[in-house]
Amino acid sequence: MKMGEKIKELRKQRGLSQQDLSDKSNVPQTTISDIELNKVIPSIEKVVRIAKALNVPLEELLKV
Repeated sequence: MKMGEKIKELRKQRGLSQQDLSDKSNVPQTTISDIELNKVIPSIEKVVRIAKALNVPLEELLKV
C-alpha cells in the first residue's frame, strides 16, 4: 500500500474529511488530496504533521 492510500485509509477510519485533516495538520487540503491520490510525495515535515494529526507513529506512514 502506498503512503497516500495509507493516509486516506487512516483518515477515513477516524471519520475525518480531507479538510479536517488539513486543519489538524496545517497541510493544505489540496496537498492532502494530491498525497492521497499519489500525485505528490510529501516532504518529511508534512508527513510528520499528518502522522501527529492522525495519532499514528511516523513509521506507520513510511512503511510501504
